[in-house]
Amino acid sequence: MDRATLERRFLKTTKQFAKYVGIWPDQNKIVKVLLWAMVDISMVTSTIVQTARIIHIGTLEVVIEQSSLIGATILMIVKHSNYILNATKLESLLNDMSDDWSTNRLKEEFEIMTTYATRGNFLVKIYAASSCISVAYFLQLPWSPRLIHMLRHQNTSPPFIYSIPGYYFVEDDREYFYYIQLHVALCLFVVLVVFISCDTFYILFVQHGCGLLTVAGYRFKNGVKKNSSITKYTETKGKEIHESIWHSIQGHQRAITSVLLRDCISCHPN
Repeated sequence: MDRATLERRFLKTTKQFAKYVGIWPDQNKIVKVLLWAMVDISMVTSTIVQTARIIHIGTLEVVIEQSSLIGATILMIVKHSNYILNATKLESLLNDMSDDWSTNRLKEEFEIMTTYATRGNFLVKIYAASSCISVAYFLQLPWSPRLIHMLRHQNTSPPFIYSIPGYYFVEDDREYFYYIQLHVALCLFVVLVVFISCDTFYILFVQHGCGLLTVAGYRFKNGVKKNSSITKYTETKGKEIHESIWHSIQGHQRAITSVLLRDCISCHPN
């Protein structure tokens, strides 16, 4: 399977979201920098207005409410920055994955890898769908009460509800309600895309590593089983057995290397 087919069958969703935040390896560098700036600006401004609300109001309830949101924002910044700093390792992992799929294999080995890749693709879609539903829920929070208020033709002012509360350094934030909602929507979109792109990379690499380990186990088990009934080995047969076991060990080492590199990208900034 070539690289284009691999991306189309198993990496399509992750690739699309990764391109939105500039962490897909073959993107234009200028486009990447602009996308990085968009992510950082939106997240930094979100952190500022949330921190400002804590300082402005200062109650324990507000501190607890904003702390979880600020923590999620900081986590997202770290996650995104980690993938940027480890761009070379990410590209290496994708190249290794492509090489693994382009290698000539037995039909059974290919089926094993396809099973794990299909499972990974399914998990990616479930994760992406659930994340989109969650963000859609947050986005509708300010508008549903206003819509209900409008349909009931009430003589009172429409309610002003914010998906992510913050202090925007204005006396009456109701005058800037739509601008604030635009900023909140942008921040939620950025959070959505970053989490989906980064986390689904991890899902795919985990499933690919599991597939490689299973293939290595299949090779070793098949090689031993096929030759277990032989009582006398010729030199040629001995070389075949040795080569079979060597290939299984090599596949296992490659899988271990892939897993270690994946963990390095996911857990460490360098």
